[in-house]
Amino acid sequence: MAGTAITEMRPVVFRNRDGLALHGILHMPAGKPRQQGIIILSPGIKSRVAPHRLYVKMSRRFVELGYAVLRFDPAGMGDSEGEIDERFAADVYGSIQVGRFVGDTVAAMDWMQKELGIKSFILSGLCGGAITGLLAGAGDNRVDSLLGLGIPVILDGSKVDKSKFLTKSQTQSIKRDYLRKVFDLRAWGRLLSFRSDYKLLFRVFAGGKGKGAAEGQPPSAAGSGEQGNFNSLFPGAFEGMSRSRRICLIFSEADRLYWEFEEKFANNHKDAVARAGKNLEIHITRNANHVFTFKEWQDSAFDTMCGWLSRNYR
Repeated sequence: MAGTAITEMRPVVFRNRDGLALHGILHMPAGKPRQQGIIILSPGIKSRVAPHRLYVKMSRRFVELGYAVLRFDPAGMGDSEGEIDERFAADVYGSIQVGRFVGDTVAAMDWMQKELGIKSFILSGLCGGAITGLLAGAGDNRVDSLLGLGIPVILDGSKVDKSKFLTKSQTQSIKRDYLRKVFDLRAWGRLLSFRSDYKLLFRVFAGGKGKGAAEGQPPSAAGSGEQGNFNSLFPGAFEGMSRSRRICLIFSEADRLYWEFEEKFANNHKDAVARAGKNLEIHITRNANHVFTFKEWQDSAFDTMCGWLSRNYR
């Protein structure tokens, strides 16, 4: 099926459990599509296009492998119906990280199953799309695998003091970055005009240990001081998926989310990672930032994803 051309790309509309119309784009390959469909999930407050048209490019690569691909706007985003009541973007991110768009993802699977007869799904997406896919997969056995980019393991929010939860790697990286700017007049201008994050600077250079940087302390119940900003839903969802289904996680080398995954989840949940075994693959895109700005970063990530699909779905 490799090398097939896009024969159809059309707008679609379906409704979620609240009756809201969700708008998307369906990509269909030449000939009969594979048994599994791919749904690309909203990265956060961006539309179904994603930064740098990332999702459009992903869809083209996936459809060349013979997959039917749906990318859509969840409720309140892009062209879809619904309202976003939160005043701050961080609060929207936080709501996504605890499952805001899981119901819309289920509605998308329902629609593809009804319209195309597809009963098995690969969920994919960047950041908020990745965590939505994990949470949806943990609760719906139609999800056969997760192909996630930059999955977050923390909870965002306008009242979260992010400086409290820096990992060791983040602290060292931020310190190096500030030291490189010591002779940068613009950086000094920001400092003297009160536009720098003084709380962050104090924690980095005073040697204070953020709660998220503590070693050997597994996260406790939600809301406790030990847990910090770690998403308590993540471990259960990870185990729910990885016990019997495949997870491929791709991180950008220069993205803080990779450090957070390693230090706040993998290091504290080694047994869960070990139990996942061959069902879990983790890949790093060299030098890339969170949104894969440059073409070479995008191509590297796309090659990794398509290679993983080719190995696991013959």
